Amino acid sequence: MLSIRAFEGEADLEGLVWLENALHGSQVSIDELRFRLQTRASDLAWVRLLALWDWRIVGAIDATQKPYPWMDRAEVTVSVRPDHRRLGIGRALVSALEAHLHGLGGQLMLAYTGEFDVDYNHFLWRMGFVEIFRGYPQYLPLRSVNLEQIRVDWGRIAAAGVEFRTLSEVRFEWDCAAKLYDLYVLLEADVPRVDQVIAPKSFEEFCADIFDSPSSLPDGVMLAVRVRDWGMEYLGCNILYRDDAGQVLHNGLTGVKRDLRGLGLALALKYKGIEYAIQAGYAGITTFNASANHAILALNQKFGFERHAATLEWRKAL
Repeated sequence: MLSIRAFEGEADLEGLVWLENALHGSQVSIDELRFRLQTRASDLAWVRLLALWDWRIVGAIDATQKPYPWMDRAEVTVSVRPDHRRLGIGRALVSALEAHLHGLGGQLMLAYTGEFDVDYNHFLWRMGFVEIFRGYPQYLPLRSVNLEQIRVDWGRIAAAGVEFRTLSEVRFEWDCAAKLYDLYVLLEADVPRVDQVIAPKSFEEFCADIFDSPSSLPDGVMLAVRVRDWGMEYLGCNILYRDDAGQVLHNGLTGVKRDLRGLGLALALKYKGIEYAIQAGYAGITTFNASANHAILALNQKFGFERHAATLEWRKAL
């Protein structure tokens, strides 16, 4: 007989180990599951429901509240043992969670999958989830890049009074952080997204990421600027970050102010970022873009970024 109930903490860990190891063919320990619980974000609501078949845990569904400003949404993961699938267990878990979240005032359930998670994607579709976003991880192996094949109209850019600086070169300019943050907020508003709600990082978070974090790389932050009497006007940027391993960089925001588009500045900024990465001896650059961001995807393709399997976002209204 199938029953659904709430997770009861320590008492359920042994049963969850049985479930986890069946799902992944691994040897997850109780200590590992206990560590996951202890390190879960404490400021976000979380619920876990369990499916029991003849008193054994054969499935689970987790829901974690999204941070502000999306706190009416919950990210959902569903797990059912392979030997207990096609018995209606996943559907029962989704229905029970849906009722629970609706009672708490939730508005949306979200799920994230890989493009080739065929069975899981089909399950979500059957449960009434709708795919609303597709984004592509990309990788550029720098050993294969030939920048001589990229045609940048440097003369036209110079004639428009545009120059290029790294963050290292301008970071001690008066009001650099504020001007860079204003540019970031302006460009973020133009990034294709599913929601109309735009939630850029705070000024403090942005400065910590770009100036002070272990991943910050001032030499890899390229800026298009105009030199004015009062200082520099920031027109566009291409931001590179270090990754944890140190040999690969991550390309964050690339963008140009609307009134400066058409000069090829995005191409030039990307060019200079890749040129820096090659000269500094890095192995590659990763990035991630929405499928709707056609301009940047085409730009990345021009440089040779390899597109990997997409990440999908699914939604179901409560």
